[in-house]
Amino acid sequence: MSFYEFGNDLYWNTLLKQIFAGQLKHRLSLHGPCIATNLADPTDSHYLAQYKQALELAAKWQADFIVVHTNEAFQGDKRSVQSLVKQRLNELFALAKGYPIELLIENVGLRNKETLLFDWQDYCDLLATFPAAGALLDTGHAHINGWQLPQVIEKLGPRLTACHLHDNDGTADDHRPIGRGNIPWKPVFKAINTFCPETTLVFEYAKVNLETTLASMDDVFNNYCVTTQPLIKSDDVIK
Repeated sequence: MSFYEFGNDLYWNTLLKQIFAGQLKHRLSLHGPCIATNLADPTDSHYLAQYKQALELAAKWQADFIVVHTNEAFQGDKRSVQSLVKQRLNELFALAKGYPIELLIENVGLRNKETLLFDWQDYCDLLATFPAAGALLDTGHAHINGWQLPQVIEKLGPRLTACHLHDNDGTADDHRPIGRGNIPWKPVFKAINTFCPETTLVFEYAKVNLETTLASMDDVFNNYCVTTQPLIKSDDVIK
């Protein structure tokens, strides 16, 4: 996975050519703007321009999908902010119709940081509102917010296009490798294998090197009988 906001012209125009040189088919997904762009901020006037550029880059490199954050921090009445985000998502999906790229809505926000705009039922309602959207489940966010991951995966089923996999202790979103927090992973992977075996697994680790990420991937595939397609994404590796 590549972050739209972390890449520069050298990355998008030169380095990716070298990375994919000689490959008949590559796997790439794109994380949409989420640092300088906030759909929940009524003063943000550049979100459409940022997503248009992200869509053009995704189309150029034949990315599988673009990840969309509904919000970062937000202020004001929760329902009013949800309405604003839905209005802007409508604009994004209208824009995306001109590109061969699927948009995935990620579960974002943390209850203990007061940034959780769409809790579980709100997230389900949001997906029902946007039938063209795929779901992206971030396991770390869900764990901190008290979501029961196996039941969430069963509910989302084939709608679950991708998962961001990382661990934590239920208090901080620190993107640890699997097994270094307290998420019960066996029922999680059992649910993935049962209800959405085609989902893409994105290993979204922070403060680890490539060797640690690859070793963690081997552990997952050897010990949990995972049959889905992986994408490597480690903050320290990508940046």
